[in-house]
Amino acid sequence: MRKTPFTVKFFSLALACSTLMYSSISAAALPIAVESVTQAPLTSSLAVNGTLYGKQDVVLTAGLAGRLLFVAEPGQQVQEGEILVRMDTLPLELEQARQQEMLNRAKVNLRFHKQELSRLKKLAKTNSAAATQVDSVQNQHDLALSDIALAEIELRVIADQLTRATIRAPFTGVVSERFKRAGREVSRASELLNFVDIHNLETRLYVPVKYLHYLKPGISLPIQSGDLDNPTISTATITSVIPATDPRSQTVEVRAKLVADQHTFAVGQLVDVTVPLQSKKPVMLINRDALIIRQTGIHIVKVSQDNTVQQIPVTVGKGEGKLVEITPSDDERQLLVGDRIAVRGAERLTDGQEVEVQASN
Repeated sequence: MRKTPFTVKFFSLALACSTLMYSSISAAALPIAVESVTQAPLTSSLAVNGTLYGKQDVVLTAGLAGRLLFVAEPGQQVQEGEILVRMDTLPLELEQARQQEMLNRAKVNLRFHKQELSRLKKLAKTNSAAATQVDSVQNQHDLALSDIALAEIELRVIADQLTRATIRAPFTGVVSERFKRAGREVSRASELLNFVDIHNLETRLYVPVKYLHYLKPGISLPIQSGDLDNPTISTATITSVIPATDPRSQTVEVRAKLVADQHTFAVGQLVDVTVPLQSKKPVMLINRDALIIRQTGIHIVKVSQDNTVQQIPVTVGKGEGKLVEITPSDDERQLLVGDRIAVRGAERLTDGQEVEVQASN
């Protein structure tokens, strides 16, 4: 086809118009959404499992050798001061009676030697009794005093054993396990039953040692258990942090007491515990949607007062929800609290480009 001058002019004009339209579109300000940089202590949380224990749980032992007459049954609820274990006290009662007679005998000997010593001392004044006789009776008198003291001590020992023969509940609780039944002969260290405190519960949990500096007594821990649709929820307060690390799991033990008398929980129950982790100093926080990840690193886009943009390289720290901690990694590009940063529409922006800030919904 032969090109006429008119055809050449027409195509030249069309090319110029398209170039002008493209330049106008490129120069138009791009719409973006922005949020401000904030500063606050970052609060995150750690979910761990804990186990409930009675605060005063105890395994009761016999305390003395003998035969069991009564041992409380598992599941039995016992009030403080009520009898849990009773042992046969007949051998102790017989020993007590024997020691009482030994005490009476020592007192009779003391009276005799006291009278004899007084008589010999009078005779010695008139040289009618030898000094050796006086010394001998004096020694016997002193031995009688010692026998009385020993007999009284032995009676106190037996009285203590008689008291130990009856074991009473140290607190109000429930017998969870019985190790020995009535009729058994037991030694002093024999374990008889496990007695649990159902009214003062504590949860014991293990937290990674790297979070040790976040833990201290007095912090409240939300706990829950049961069905996810209808969980049982309560709060526990940290009472102690045991800074002894398990070498295998690298965890430390934390104990937290339930704040109220919780009858909805059971000793030994597994619960879900939320441990709050709050930084001690304020950190710079942004919406995580503002992060732009590239092969060269992570940056955000700062919007200046004249609506031009600047890329700020950042180092990302911990996060909680939509917020994330950042630290500017380029000292020449300043970022301050309150500065506007792009959270949408910033993926293709370059330094110095003009943008249009849209109103937040």
